[in-house]
Amino acid sequence: MVDISVVLPAYNEAAIVGGSLRRLAEFLAAPGSGPWTRWEILLVDDGSADGTPEVARRALPDAQRLGIHAHGANRGKGAAVRTGLMAAAGEIVIVTDVDLSYGLPDIERMARALGAEGGLHDMVTGDRRHPEARLDLALSALGHVMWRQTLSAAFNVAVRLAYGLPWRDTQCGLKGFRREAAQRIARRLLTEGFLADIEMFLIAGELGLKVTGIPVHLTYLSADSTVNVVRSLPRVARDAWEIKRHQVRGGYAREPGVT
Repeated sequence: MVDISVVLPAYNEAAIVGGSLRRLAEFLAAPGSGPWTRWEILLVDDGSADGTPEVARRALPDAQRLGIHAHGANRGKGAAVRTGLMAAAGEIVIVTDVDLSYGLPDIERMARALGAEGGLHDMVTGDRRHPEARLDLALSALGHVMWRQTLSAAFNVAVRLAYGLPWRDTQCGLKGFRREAAQRIARRLLTEGFLADIEMFLIAGELGLKVTGIPVHLTYLSADSTVNVVRSLPRVARDAWEIKRHQVRGGYAREPGVT
């Protein structure tokens, strides 16, 4: 039995994945780091062309600690997260960005909020807009971050209006689930891009899952991003329409395959 699984979606991250895996493994293995003793890391490679899985295996060769699940082609972050949620063996499942831009202590706080010691919540999301959240950034990333914050604020207003969601930060890269909730949500995901995050909240609401948010410590080390907003717009628009149509039809409440 595994106490906690940490899922890392990755696409062309060979330059950083080795260091991130070593750092994460050291944190999870440290005595007293959190309410777990048995842990695993699941790297979901979303069709990388730069040897990301090979670098990962060299960095953390222990197959009992690192599981690698590879997509044959690039499908999208939502698809990678779904693969990781379905494959996770831990009672607690945490999804975070492969650059570990969210503070590692946030993982410990999220695990406790998920009820590793008592069953408090089914899903916990990081909230970058919480009054207690912290943001650190390199000066070179200032312009990029300001642009992203403006875009994110507009996006969240649109999400609230379109889908009736109360959450301030659906797209935070740090999320946690109890294992049963993770699999129930993953089985119902339809989209494979980054709007799958919205689906997670819709599904959790339809299933009556207990959801909460926690403040996070986010560090921007650079302006790099694997998401090209303009290029992604057609797919985003299509996914947004499909999500809304499925929501209106009550599809997220049904078991997969039931019409």
